Amino acid sequence: MTENRITSLQNPRVKAWRALKETKGRAAQRLFLAEGDHLTGEALAARAANVLLVGEGGCEKYARHMETARRQNTEICILGDHVMEALCDAKTPQGVIAVCAMPDLMAPLPPDKMKLAALDGVQDPGNVGTVLRTLDAAGFDALLIDGRTADPYGPKALRASMGAVFRVPVYAGNLPDMLERIGATHDLYAGALDGEPYFERARSHPGVCVIIGNEGAGISRAVYEVPGIKKVRLPMVGGAESLNASVAGAIMIYDIVRRGE
Repeated sequence: MTENRITSLQNPRVKAWRALKETKGRAAQRLFLAEGDHLTGEALAARAANVLLVGEGGCEKYARHMETARRQNTEICILGDHVMEALCDAKTPQGVIAVCAMPDLMAPLPPDKMKLAALDGVQDPGNVGTVLRTLDAAGFDALLIDGRTADPYGPKALRASMGAVFRVPVYAGNLPDMLERIGATHDLYAGALDGEPYFERARSHPGVCVIIGNEGAGISRAVYEVPGIKKVRLPMVGGAESLNASVAGAIMIYDIVRRGE
């Protein structure tokens, strides 16, 4: 695979890559940018990189990524440093990016995905990425999201996921419909102030899905109306009225791990 050099911001490929910094551009091209040393390494390890972009000043520093790309027959583009800077979202660009293909988020959920989490309008990309990272660490199988949830393939969510996005598949769609389809095989836990104590729960299905609601509004009425939803609450013994969405989700997810469910 040849190595190309690009030094102009007017290059058509550069314009297309710059568009990937926005949700609309990612949706149109079905691509996303994994920026920085760690995420690029994760993308290459997952064989998810279509193109490796390296700033001209970083060829020696990222020689290992370039060698991996060559072994995988992945295209390498050496960019002028000003071009690389224009593609980066981070405040301190590291000078390396993997251009990756977007998975098919609308694919049907396979029946073997038994440990799940679902995001109901979670709008902070940092929370989305943190949930993905937690699912990865806890050995969960997949994440379900609705159309109101922040893009898990946006730059902030990717950074927060620390590469988990390459290991935890994401399925998008109408969340109440997705939950209803798995209600016969999964316990569906949704946080609610009037719910039963979560730590005293009794499991009734082989699978489980922890539902995490919007940062301000919480779980939507449409989700609460799904047949089989189990309203649960975490103990609040101090003065706080609620927990951060990703923190609450992590507690619920890891209590499932703790109990070996």
